[in-house]
Amino acid sequence: MKNHLAIFLTAIAAVLLIGCAAPVAKPAFYPNAHYQRMGPAQANADAQYCAELAQQSQVTAVNKVDAGRSAAAGAAGVGTAGVVGSLLSGHKPDLKNIAAGAVAIGAGGAAATAAGQSVGGSGLYRQFVQQCLAERGYQVIGWH
Repeated sequence: MKNHLAIFLTAIAAVLLIGCAAPVAKPAFYPNAHYQRMGPAQANADAQYCAELAQQSQVTAVNKVDAGRSAAAGAAGVGTAGVVGSLLSGHKPDLKNIAAGAVAIGAGGAAATAAGQSVGGSGLYRQFVQQCLAERGYQVIGWH
């Protein structure tokens, strides 16, 4: 049973860490007059500039706080699931292995959250970039 829990927790951690390699989210532009005048290459360059501004702003500090919260929530969820799962299967919970798994999952969740938000997953980050682009005349209709 201990071996199955370790395999399960390792698989969950791997899935979370794979999420760190997700592609960078980019704004999707509405082809208004400004966009048509500037063209897609200039629009993408302006989006990159705005993304760099967002990275240098307080948005990154907020991302670190969100990552910490995600780590704590992930670890708590895994720990609770491990204890409940053990009790439901009629086994005494192995708190040492459950705690180790919860820490691993929490760290993976924090890394995934920080990576995702720093490249466009955070609502605050996206708002920052959208506002920056709006001030330059673009209309962002979504993210891809």
